[in-house]
Amino acid sequence: MTRRISAYFLLSFLFMSSLFASEPVRGDTVEYRIDTALSRLYWSCNIHHGYIYLKEGCIKTVGNQIVAADVLFQMDSVFDQDITYDLMRKTLQNILRSDVFFNTKVYPYSRFLLDESRLLKGNEYQITGDLEIMGIPNCIRFHAVINRKGKMLEAKSRKFYVNRLHWGITSYSRHVATSDKNFIVSDSIGISFDLKAVRK
Repeated sequence: MTRRISAYFLLSFLFMSSLFASEPVRGDTVEYRIDTALSRLYWSCNIHHGYIYLKEGCIKTVGNQIVAADVLFQMDSVFDQDITYDLMRKTLQNILRSDVFFNTKVYPYSRFLLDESRLLKGNEYQITGDLEIMGIPNCIRFHAVINRKGKMLEAKSRKFYVNRLHWGITSYSRHVATSDKNFIVSDSIGISFDLKAVRK
């Protein structure tokens, strides 16, 4: 009797698992190469904001599904857009590129690798993946609107926030710093991006 009950529950479990299993992605894989001249990653922190260029990247799709993405960001290109005085702007940019923040001499690139995409509605997706900064990967999640027209693909994210402490960037943090309060910098960094890619 016990064996029959165990067998029944095992068969029931396998049956229910098959019902809830995700449908396999079917179709041809289409690869898009990111146009680095037209693509940007935008950042904001405290009163400052700017952008970072991309080094290279690709996005792969099957049907309406995003199945892969691999993007390199050129961290020594970090640029500030809100400071109009040239010397002050360059000073901030040099600080961001130094070992105080992104240490771009040792880590010239950051990288995003897609883990999962989920179609929400229309052409809006929830994107999950690993963002690697200074050799440290952390999982991030955000929403992006993806449009395709002919050979072109455009991906625009909604603004989302990451905590820089998760990547070991602790300088001027109120949780770490003992300096004057005027030099405290928010741990939260706003990120959005606008990527344009061409079908390979």
